[in-house]
Amino acid sequence: MKRVLSLVGSLLLLSVMAVAQQKAPVFLYAGQSNADGREYTNNLPAYMTNNGSLPSSPYTHLKWASICGAPSTKTFGVRTFNASERFAFCDVTNYWIDQAATGPFYAIKCAYGGTAIAPDATDAKLPVWYADAEWMKTHYAYKGDDITQAAYANYNSLTKNLTEGFASLVDGTLAAIDGGYDVKAILWHQGESDRNAASSYYQNFKTMIAFMRQAVYEKTGDEADLSLPFIFGTVSHRSRQYNAGVEKAQLQVANEDENVHFIDLSDAGLRSDNLHFDGPWTEYLGKQMYNKLVSLGLVEGPVVEAAKPSTDGSTDIEVQAEREWDFTKAWSQESLSQIEADAKWASLSKWGYRYGGSWSEPTELQISTGYKFPETEGLFFTANANRATIDPGKNIGLYAGGIYLIVPKVKPGQYVMIDAVTANQSSQRGITCDTMYEQYLDLIQGGTASYSRQKNVWWYRDTFTEPQDMHFCIIGGGIYIYKVTVSDTPPTTTGVVSPKTQKKGDTSFFTLGGTPLKCPTLPGIYLCGGRKIVVR
Repeated sequence: MKRVLSLVGSLLLLSVMAVAQQKAPVFLYAGQSNADGREYTNNLPAYMTNNGSLPSSPYTHLKWASICGAPSTKTFGVRTFNASERFAFCDVTNYWIDQAATGPFYAIKCAYGGTAIAPDATDAKLPVWYADAEWMKTHYAYKGDDITQAAYANYNSLTKNLTEGFASLVDGTLAAIDGGYDVKAILWHQGESDRNAASSYYQNFKTMIAFMRQAVYEKTGDEADLSLPFIFGTVSHRSRQYNAGVEKAQLQVANEDENVHFIDLSDAGLRSDNLHFDGPWTEYLGKQMYNKLVSLGLVEGPVVEAAKPSTDGSTDIEVQAEREWDFTKAWSQESLSQIEADAKWASLSKWGYRYGGSWSEPTELQISTGYKFPETEGLFFTANANRATIDPGKNIGLYAGGIYLIVPKVKPGQYVMIDAVTANQSSQRGITCDTMYEQYLDLIQGGTASYSRQKNVWWYRDTFTEPQDMHFCIIGGGIYIYKVTVSDTPPTTTGVVSPKTQKKGDTSFFTLGGTPLKCPTLPGIYLCGGRKIVVR
């Protein structure tokens, strides 16, 4: 009998030791804005709240580290929520991991809105996920926007931010865990900002994944990490930044690499900005990420129900329609009441109302509660603090650098017309397309600094095939905008001409605005002998 009891005791001891020595799971989350999270916490799933009220934290076992811009972080903390915060799919994934967990697990997040993998695909001031070997030799981990401008150009690697941040957390915390730790997966959402570099996404995506895996392996010494599971969600086809080439490249990588897995989000519903997942779809992606971890054996727990939310409230942008925003027309009483009641919009007798805040990502003009002005709905803006004004029934004002007007989903062959005037007649100011978008647009009229009100007209070259968001910025200072129009036909007042004074046999070229050229050197449409000539 004593022998039996001794044997049972030994088995129990071995069982306890096995549990005690189980490695602590570690999960890495990364990407751009939909990985960072853009849905407000008042739309958190009900099960993550206290009867509708925000909890200090809905987690029991989670150890949390958000390291974007802070690659030297060494310790984990508690993931908390407040009314002014946003939440992301990782928060939902972590909740369900937490429910299945019997001990601590660790989550590391590095996400930055509007960022691309290709270094030339977006604003030069933004960090990138590029991981080309030669480029990496001279570029370092992103350390935040507060570093000096001179040093900023070389401290812009988000991939190093993530991997060096992971290494720092290993040294500071994970290496000291009894029983060790085990990196389970990288969970990713990104792709919108590479829409202008879709042709290079396949190679860039593969290279980045390989770099992340190698960096994790170099710290853990576990050869399994050389094929670390990489799970990503695709970009919604409803997004105004969806690109079929990016999606094709992502799926090709997943098809070629058995440890790269995707979650189909082609029909995902978005918030009113037509960019970011709404609450139900943020939850859906979070659950699907968790279920994928379970199906791959990376988390021991039950699969959770994850039915697709309704997309009745989501709309696809109509890219065929002609559109017009005329700010000189009378604004609705509802808009007037809303802007007057919002302390964020300060009343200025001369300029109307000035917004006392910033938009780091494309945002529709709205008040603090989320009410969008119907008069500007469908146009998007980015702005530094106090750089946007509304004078209802007259104009909207854009002041100084760092502010952009974005006209979404212009289709090839359409004209974009912006009727504007300088905000200061003593200063030469104007509006132009952002340099990144010059490859798409022919300037027909205006588009240069001017002392007076002028019509600015661009034509989206029909040598392209896909709709494109067009970004416009300010030259030299503030301007007032009266009207924005997207049209299939050129306006009669643009000065577009068909030269009729050419002599027989004259093969001179003209721009669509009537400017003579010896010979076109750039792709576009030109006039020759009274006919339109396409130069590709």
